[in-house]
Amino acid sequence: MDWLISYGLDHLLFWIICYFSLVLLVLLALIARNRAKQLGPTGKRLDYITWHQHHMFMAQTLKEMSPLKLDSSEHDVSCSHAISVALLRMQRVEKSGEDCVMYTSRFPECAECVKRIREAKISKIVYWVDDNDDVDREEDKDSLEIDGVTCEKYRPMRRISIDFY
Repeated sequence: MDWLISYGLDHLLFWIICYFSLVLLVLLALIARNRAKQLGPTGKRLDYITWHQHHMFMAQTLKEMSPLKLDSSEHDVSCSHAISVALLRMQRVEKSGEDCVMYTSRFPECAECVKRIREAKISKIVYWVDDNDDVDREEDKDSLEIDGVTCEKYRPMRRISIDFY
């Protein structure tokens, strides 16, 4: 206890404050280092992003990086079916669709795709399945045939039969 008397209570309090402030700084550094692993208000880790956020980010990144950027008109944004995208790419490379046959798994679903098929002057559409035999589809088929596009359902010519007996 001689050292307490010789140094005084002021020195002791000073060193205690220094010690605890150092401990506090170390704890704050640990918290800052582990901040990415903390949970957010929804109970999920803050350093993870959701699938939706990932896909939105990737779509924006790919849109910025893509050499084949879509035009910013409403028609390019309104329809993102594979048929429409393929016809846009064909137009970009300035290839004519005349005397081309388009093979699709389903008959074109929307009016925008049908319009682009007419504009590309595709001569024939062969589709595997027509899910909806609506009146609208018949009108689309009739309008395509008026423009010279023949539409036919794919019929396999070969038959495979396996007999285990």
